[in-house]
Amino acid sequence: MKPWKPLAFAILCSPLSSYGAAFSSCPTQAFLVQQNVAQLFGVNLATGFYQTLADDMGTTGKLNALGFNLHDDYLYAWSYQHGTLARIGDDYQIEPLSLDWNGIDSNVSFYVGDVAVSHNAHYLYRSGSSRGLYRVSLDETDSDYLQMQRVIDGSALNLRIFDMAFHPDNNMLYSVDNNGNLWSIDASNGNSQNLANVGQTGTFGAVYFDVDGNLYISRNSDGSVFKIDVSESNPQAQFYAQGPASGNNDGARCAIAPIVAEDEANIDFGDAPDSFGTSLANNGARHQLVEGGIHLGTYVDGEADAYVYPKSDDSSRLLDDEDGIAFVTDVQVGLDFVVQVDSSANGYLSAWIDLNGNGVFDSQEQVLTDQAVVSGVQSLLVSVPEGYESGDRWARFRISSAGGNAATGGAPDGEVEDMQIYVGDSATQVSYYPSADGYATVAFEDNWPAEGDYDLNDLVVNLQTKVLSFADGNVARVELQGEVRAVGASFHNGFAIRIPGIDKSLVDVAAIRYEINGQLLDSPVLDASTSDITAIIASNVRDYINNQNQCDFYKTQSDCRGEGQLHFKVLLPMLEGVAASSLPSAPFDPFIYATEHARNPYFENSPGRGLEIHAKNQSPSSQADDTLWGSMDDVSNPAASSYYQTGNGLPWAIIVPYNWQYPFERIKVSDAYPNFIEYAQSEGQQASDWYLLENARSELIYQDQE
Repeated sequence: MKPWKPLAFAILCSPLSSYGAAFSSCPTQAFLVQQNVAQLFGVNLATGFYQTLADDMGTTGKLNALGFNLHDDYLYAWSYQHGTLARIGDDYQIEPLSLDWNGIDSNVSFYVGDVAVSHNAHYLYRSGSSRGLYRVSLDETDSDYLQMQRVIDGSALNLRIFDMAFHPDNNMLYSVDNNGNLWSIDASNGNSQNLANVGQTGTFGAVYFDVDGNLYISRNSDGSVFKIDVSESNPQAQFYAQGPASGNNDGARCAIAPIVAEDEANIDFGDAPDSFGTSLANNGARHQLVEGGIHLGTYVDGEADAYVYPKSDDSSRLLDDEDGIAFVTDVQVGLDFVVQVDSSANGYLSAWIDLNGNGVFDSQEQVLTDQAVVSGVQSLLVSVPEGYESGDRWARFRISSAGGNAATGGAPDGEVEDMQIYVGDSATQVSYYPSADGYATVAFEDNWPAEGDYDLNDLVVNLQTKVLSFADGNVARVELQGEVRAVGASFHNGFAIRIPGIDKSLVDVAAIRYEINGQLLDSPVLDASTSDITAIIASNVRDYINNQNQCDFYKTQSDCRGEGQLHFKVLLPMLEGVAASSLPSAPFDPFIYATEHARNPYFENSPGRGLEIHAKNQSPSSQADDTLWGSMDDVSNPAASSYYQTGNGLPWAIIVPYNWQYPFERIKVSDAYPNFIEYAQSEGQQASDWYLLENARSELIYQDQE
């Protein structure tokens, strides 16, 4: 878990001999004042998380009509104890101000108000013919400084509102009344307009704007925060987050600040495609990361916004934070399945599966609703209703201490985990390599037939294979998916996955699905030059990785992370009659091959497609150049079915059923993992756990935390 950072405010609870200074900068979090003896809270509107800023503000009464002043960086509020406007500095103690009432009846308190954005004045409102909308200058250089000036009386502007906020751009005030009507008010003359009914009712005691002109309203009774785009022709309130409930709410924030600052990293987002509601802009599912708070599994990471698929930190990555949910049994339409849940504390779990495949979590697709879970690992039985087709689907699991989560929106604690799953029918069986929620690592040394620096990081790929079979044992589909994790080579290589011994004519070519970085491609994926099924994932990996040439390597040395990404997914539907038992062992035959780019100093001219590099003792494709076998450091002997190994029995490619951490650039794998040579030379009979972190020299391996 990344360290949680509290809001940068101190709690000061003792009276001071002098009043506090202005805030040092415009706060990005919202302020909320509550209780009959005022207490001030900091609220993250994105999640509804709040914490106490001051439980003693130097008053015995309520504060209301709270506003943050961009012109002097103070908070202002109406003090019920003193019957006047008060200024609040960075010590959170109120400083009563002496108002000139200009003959106006001073026997009144205000609970609605805000400070203007365009000019230095506070506006206060209360309905009633003897009251109304008032302007108070906060500029000490003005001739009317701290004078009460009535803009319009309360009979002409008679609204049942409980807070109001200035738009960041148009100098208009906005509020939502208890019947759900959205009002705009011209602060210069008090003219008002009913813009729409936003679809929510109640007492909205805290009202805020963000820098983009979105209005946020917080309902006192349940703390629900709603977001309204006031620029729309028919603005509607969208549930946004679970905030704090109170009978006495008033809020303020800097209207020109974003809801989440770019440098914040204390919110956990999902990572499904954005159609499911993932990013902040799409009201994505998100949870405040609270120190010691509830979460799923071992890891949880924070960000300022979602890394939407395929950029997500999904289960093909090392230190995967989607580690709290495991599918124990296959998910099949019309049947129950078992999911294993690892929770850090007692809480409530909800889940959705996009069963109809429309890219949205519909309400009828919720498969768990506030399921109580306890601290530790437990198994839950989940039902999938009838009436849906099989296929690849996205699932979302959300946990929090209080529950009540929808598929989107913010929560004040907990975690969201998104994952791709396969929903089958009762006649379909699915087998995975290495597991349903895990990825193997395939790593290559591309100097073959020379041993080179032997760091086995010239291409590092995380790979998962999936075979779907019918009840009769015939293959329905083969799926290949994963991502490139590292490119520690200056050479250019193609990457392919071959299913040896299975003729490509058995593939239903018209139904193939080939995706790179989440985009469906029309280009053919099957190798036209071989008879076996060979999927060319990328004819040149460097078309995707380091494509801007910032540096030679990609995530193999600390000072060169590189650019680009290569996520892939290939679905190969099979024609009838391919027995699952006829397929070779997963993960089949992943390999790399040379492109036509230079390959100095080993070759005067590039050997091109003829130079293939496979795992130890894996026979190559028909395109391999057999004149290269046995040259340089290679001792391949086709007659003995011995391929791609050195005289010491070391391979040029390895497949590890694990998210393996590879060595830094130019660090031999045998130095980073001392037991590797024993494993390789014993043909895997000894030191079979050589690749685990506890058996590595940590200072020599690349620690990719993404």
